[in-house]
Amino acid sequence: MGQAQPGTADMWVNESATRARAGLLNLLSGATLLILWMRPDLDPVRYVAPFVVFDMVTAVLFGLTPLSPAGLLGTTITLGMPAVWKSHRPKRFAWSLGAVLGVCCLVFWTLDIRVGMFAVLGTCFALTWLEAVLGFCVGCWMYSLFWTCEDCMVPWHVAND
Repeated sequence: MGQAQPGTADMWVNESATRARAGLLNLLSGATLLILWMRPDLDPVRYVAPFVVFDMVTAVLFGLTPLSPAGLLGTTITLGMPAVWKSHRPKRFAWSLGAVLGVCCLVFWTLDIRVGMFAVLGTCFALTWLEAVLGFCVGCWMYSLFWTCEDCMVPWHVAND
């Protein structure tokens, strides 16, 4: 889970790859919302929600690579960019919350509660947009409220320069 950095004991995650992954998941949630609204007969939630749950759980357990499909693609997209390292602990917490949202979406789909599906998908869309575009991870922010983490909001290269 993550990578060790010289002179630190904690594991670190590349924030650039994380934001690219969030952008990909944002496109996926936006497309799912659009299809669900325009063509509900295509039933995209049946395919998208299990994918998102799998992607989030594998990211929590193993990091962005090699088992998280969106994490692997996000990492590949950012290979030429400089890495910005952040603590893995708040990211794992945020990805756990993402998995819970995916499970909630599946439950709403199973019970045929369309309002619930739209609410969860809209929430996912907003949260991934905040991460991808603004670099603000709501799950990381929540983590910093619950647990003390001096490195949570400050990138490693800034904190140790």
